[in-house]
Amino acid sequence: MKKRLINRGLLVNLLFSVYSVRIIMPQQCVLTFPDGTRRRVERGTPLHNLAYGNDPKPVLARINGRLCSLHAPVTSNARIQWICASDSEGIRAVQNTLCLLLIHACRNVFPESRLLIDHSLGDGLYCELSGRRVRSGDVKILKRHIRGSIAEDIPVQTEILTRREAESCFQSMGESPRLLESNRSQNHWVFSKMGDTRAFLEGPLLYSAGTLSGFDLKKWHQGMILRFPEIGKPDPLPRIPMPRKLFDVFQEYGRWESIVGIQKTDQLNEAVRQKTMEQLIHIAEGLHEKKIAHIADYLTGRSSRRLVLIAGPSSSGKTTFAKRLMIQLRVNGMRPLALSLDDYFLNRKHTPRNQAGEYDYESPASLDLKALEQDLALLMKGRPVKLRRYDFKTGRSLEGPAVRLQARQPVLLEGIHGLNHLITASVPSLQKLKIYVSALTQINITHHRRVPTSDIRLLRRLIRDSLFRGYSPAETLGRWEEVRRGESVYIFPFQESADIVFNSALLYELPVLRHHIEPLLRSVPEQHEYAAEARRLLELLRFVHAFPSAAVPPNSILREFIGKSSFQY
Repeated sequence: MKKRLINRGLLVNLLFSVYSVRIIMPQQCVLTFPDGTRRRVERGTPLHNLAYGNDPKPVLARINGRLCSLHAPVTSNARIQWICASDSEGIRAVQNTLCLLLIHACRNVFPESRLLIDHSLGDGLYCELSGRRVRSGDVKILKRHIRGSIAEDIPVQTEILTRREAESCFQSMGESPRLLESNRSQNHWVFSKMGDTRAFLEGPLLYSAGTLSGFDLKKWHQGMILRFPEIGKPDPLPRIPMPRKLFDVFQEYGRWESIVGIQKTDQLNEAVRQKTMEQLIHIAEGLHEKKIAHIADYLTGRSSRRLVLIAGPSSSGKTTFAKRLMIQLRVNGMRPLALSLDDYFLNRKHTPRNQAGEYDYESPASLDLKALEQDLALLMKGRPVKLRRYDFKTGRSLEGPAVRLQARQPVLLEGIHGLNHLITASVPSLQKLKIYVSALTQINITHHRRVPTSDIRLLRRLIRDSLFRGYSPAETLGRWEEVRRGESVYIFPFQESADIVFNSALLYELPVLRHHIEPLLRSVPEQHEYAAEARRLLELLRFVHAFPSAAVPPNSILREFIGKSSFQY
């Protein structure tokens, strides 16, 4: 197989059409930094030579808006911005480089087994080895191998393969070459390489293993968890409890995917080609309905649970879940009262601001907790309460209808902070049922490259914000990092306190989301600050065929984001 490495002739330009910019170059180039300062360097100077001595230490660079590895040479006059390990792109590069190290270790230590990077869990990724139950001794050997690669500072190379070479490479990895069929117009494919190990990962990666520091590998269930470092924290990583309830849901969903026969994106594409997507939609929606009905039956038999708390991260489908649960409870003869935490936002002028000076709606400090506590106390005692309604346009709390709870009438309280015990501290624990809703996607592109759960939620939010909230894709992308920060601080720490975990992911949704989202992502200007993130999401979507949403039922959780729902929001 002919190799096309980044320092070979004409294909330098091809690689940088993905990660940099393609221009005919003078002998010296002028680099312009974000603060306006300029630096003249020799053409061909590797970026890692220029990054040396910077504090904090860069792990990637953005050249004219495009991310690239520090292996890359300077090829022309350009705008340059260093990306550090604390930036979202840097965090992703660190994590994917650690994945490459684990792939390299498994290939050398257990060549008869194939590594599956399955799904996120806690602060890492759950992985398994085919045909082998991972033991504690296996983990120790793999950790030593990874530490050895870091100590040797093994380079991370980038290879560009032709379509035919990529097909052959995928087959040698045990992957289906059909995953290339969703991109018939793409003639070259970018792979990462460490030593004799080649992997198809989301790039760019770090330029060498020696730039990594902390990591951990922990035996878990039949496999292991590759734990990622906390930025700015030293090695070793602190011991933390793993989210067992979420793991059980991931495992259950994985078994169901295996039964249905859809575990990878190329199998989704086959369903599109074979015209079986509508059947898959009916099956996936049927599973949701069955799960929601089961939760309603569970709640009906426990009339002492007067307060049902429905929480979860952004764009997990909490609102539609709550509406469908209400219907199932009505079927069982109950008359639930729906409340939203959003209606208890403080008036905008009293809302706290984040470090960027923007209103911090992700923090529970943005809620009028005293009013919420008073209303819940009165409702639980059967007294009348005049509810409130928050007007997002004016940023003011308005007076709503007066209500009174009847016997066997539960309250469904929905909002991102619902599981935080401070929100409902006045209500006894035995009177509460906590439900955590999240889109726990478990579908892969290859054995090593998964579809992140957070990316599915981001795609949902991009469409919803454009359709119903008047935000451009660039604006939503700009807010996402702050949303994720709020989730890690205010939501994820409470997820294991849930009595029930509901997985709102739909096996068919990625092709439907592609049908809606592609024009929105392409509308982000090429030189915009978040253009690289838009391109990254487009790169993810190119592995699935688009499918129209006509067959998606009107009560689907997905309709909350793509429109034409039978519910009012």
